[in-house]
Amino acid sequence: MPSYSFIHAADLHLDSPFKGLKKVSPLIAEELRKSTFEAFNKVLDLCITEQVDALLIAGDIFDSADQSLQAQITFVNGLKRLEAEGIRCFVCHGNHDPRDAWRSEIPFPQNTVRFEENVFSSELRPGDPESPLVYGYSYPTREVRENVVPEFQKVFQPGRVSIGLLHANVGADTGHESYAPCTLNDLSGVGINYWALGHVHTRHQYEFDNGVAVYPGNIQGRHINEPGPRGVYMVTITEDGSIEQSFRAVDLIRWKEIYVDISDLDDNQTIQSLEDAVEEQIESALADADERHLVYRLSLTGRGPLHTVINGTEYNDILIHKLNEQYTNRKPFAYCDRVTTTTRKEIDRDEYAGRDDFYGDLLQFFDQAKNGGEIISVLQTELRELYDHKNLHGYLSGGMPEDDALALLLDEAESLCLDLLVSEDDDEN
Repeated sequence: MPSYSFIHAADLHLDSPFKGLKKVSPLIAEELRKSTFEAFNKVLDLCITEQVDALLIAGDIFDSADQSLQAQITFVNGLKRLEAEGIRCFVCHGNHDPRDAWRSEIPFPQNTVRFEENVFSSELRPGDPESPLVYGYSYPTREVRENVVPEFQKVFQPGRVSIGLLHANVGADTGHESYAPCTLNDLSGVGINYWALGHVHTRHQYEFDNGVAVYPGNIQGRHINEPGPRGVYMVTITEDGSIEQSFRAVDLIRWKEIYVDISDLDDNQTIQSLEDAVEEQIESALADADERHLVYRLSLTGRGPLHTVINGTEYNDILIHKLNEQYTNRKPFAYCDRVTTTTRKEIDRDEYAGRDDFYGDLLQFFDQAKNGGEIISVLQTELRELYDHKNLHGYLSGGMPEDDALALLLDEAESLCLDLLVSEDDDEN
């Protein structure tokens, strides 16, 4: 068979409002406003440069059904651009862009396959008897709470390489609403070789016998809980029927949490040493951002003499103003959204860790926990129950803390315990 190729994109969220940011300058606001549209243009550019057979979009084209006119017009014009290049488009609709939210007066190009609530298939390369078949399902309305994978099974045709286009929550991801929920076993049981998924904004893939299910993530991070590169997958079906995929970043703006621990500063513990450390972290984050703009939040942590100064009522605002004056006029820019301070008064940890009493036992417990083992396993089990709780997950930002995030949580817990236990008199002594 010949080779075939396509771009797999999802969760465009065109015209996203970027909620959660504090008041930003007009320059930054404009860059944010247009970032999802520019990321979509980069997806189109990639399709044309790579001369793929098709672009597959797995739902959530725009961000809100109530404010979708500009997004719909921009999107359809983009499909027309691909049509002029002979590139097909396959579109399924998700919970943010259900079919009943689309304006009928904005028609799709003729070479675009727009899936419906009844699953059907279409050839990736029309008229080619060996072409892979693309199956798809669209949400008729926003709320689809049932598993729709059995609908793919009903119409599946064995004997050809197959692709499934679906906006769904696989494996009960607690960070996203349970729309069209299904399991990996459901997907692997159909016979489809490549599941082009949407809905979950974090890039991820599941492998199974004779196939793979892939979330490309969204094309542009929209808040601090969507850090790192965002983009699409370039997928090639080779002559022997095997499937190869590679991630391609198309985002314009990167998000990052930056942490500076005052206990790591030099012995001088001056404001200048702190600000030098902050600038070093910002420069490092910009270097890692692949020439993208950076929006970051700065967290000041740790113990040291600077605690009293930087916990003053004005310091955070002064620092934000200084950093944004310095970095927002650069290209690419770095914008500080906020500074949070969780520093604490200086305590000689080694002194308390060496004591043969409750203080020493407590710090020994934290040391054992940070080294892994049974304590971490118990903690992860308890946290998982919390993060999986159906009534609580909406109040918890991001996923369950792992690795560095979990270590930071343990450090914070230790600091809280010491602050509560060590009196001011003990601290002075």
